[in-house]
Amino acid sequence: MILVTGATGNSGLEVVRRLSAKNLAVRALTRNPGKAEKIAGVEWVKGNFDDVDSLQRAMAGVERVVLISPAHSDMAKHQSNVIQTARAAGISRIVKLSGLGAGPDAQIRLPRLHHQIEQEIIGSGIDYAFVRPNLFMQVLLGSAASIANDGAIYAPAGDSAISFTDVRDIADVMVCAVTSDSHRNGAYEVTGPAAITYAQAAETIGKAIGKPVRYVAVTPEMARESMLSSGMDKWLTEAFLELFEIYRAGYGAVVLSSTVEQVTKHAANTLENFSKDYKPFFTRQQAA
Repeated sequence: MILVTGATGNSGLEVVRRLSAKNLAVRALTRNPGKAEKIAGVEWVKGNFDDVDSLQRAMAGVERVVLISPAHSDMAKHQSNVIQTARAAGISRIVKLSGLGAGPDAQIRLPRLHHQIEQEIIGSGIDYAFVRPNLFMQVLLGSAASIANDGAIYAPAGDSAISFTDVRDIADVMVCAVTSDSHRNGAYEVTGPAAITYAQAAETIGKAIGKPVRYVAVTPEMARESMLSSGMDKWLTEAFLELFEIYRAGYGAVVLSSTVEQVTKHAANTLENFSKDYKPFFTRQQAA
C-alpha cells in the first residue's frame, strides 16, 4: 500500500488519481476525509502533520510514502514527523515533493528547508526519491478571477522568464518514482518545456480563452499588501515574495523538461495545452 500525504492539494490529488488508475492500493491523508473526492480504490484517512498518532495509524500496513505538505513555517517539523514515523513503521521508500534549487546555500527559505528535509530522509536510511519542480502552471489559476473579470494577471514577476511546470507532469514523475525500482535514491529536477514571461503566459491564456489577457507587473509591496489583506499567512507571504525576487533575477528560467520525458516517457506539457485544458477556470465569472 502507498500512503499519500497532502492528498487534497494540487500535486497530492493528481498523484492519488494516478495511483488509483493503476489499480494500486492507496491511502490518502487529509484533515477532512468527508470532503475528499471519491476515487475508486482510495482509502481516505483523517490525520494531520502535528498529530503523530494519526500518522502512525495512517502508516499501518503501508510500504511506501509520497511526502507532500503545504509550504508553512512548520514545514520542516511537519515533514520530520512523517519521516520519523515512517522509519519506525519500516517504510521502504519515501518520495518527497521538493523544490527546484534545493540546497544548503539556496538564497531563499523554501529551497533551504527542502534541502534540510531531504538530508533527514537520506539520514533515515529509507530509500528515497526527491522530485524538485519549478513554479507550477497551476499557480496561474490563482489569477482566474482577475482574468475572467478584468482580463489581467497581476504578479510581482517583472519581465523575467520562468519555466512553468504542469502539476500533472510532476505527479507523473512522482508516481513513477514511488512505483518503479528504477528511480530509487535519486533527485529529479522538473520544469516545463520553455521559459516564458508572465506577459507571454497572459497572451497564451488569452489565445486559449478567445479574449485578450494582459500582464500587470506589480511591486513586491503591492503584492504583499494584497496577499495579507486576502488573509494569507505572513510567513507564506514573505516566502512567496522571496520566490518572486529570485524569479525577477532570472533564476527561474532554466529548462530541464527532459526529466519528464526520461522518467515518464512522455513530453512535458506546454502552457498552450494547459491553458486549453483549464479554459473553464479562466472564463468562469467569479468574485475577484
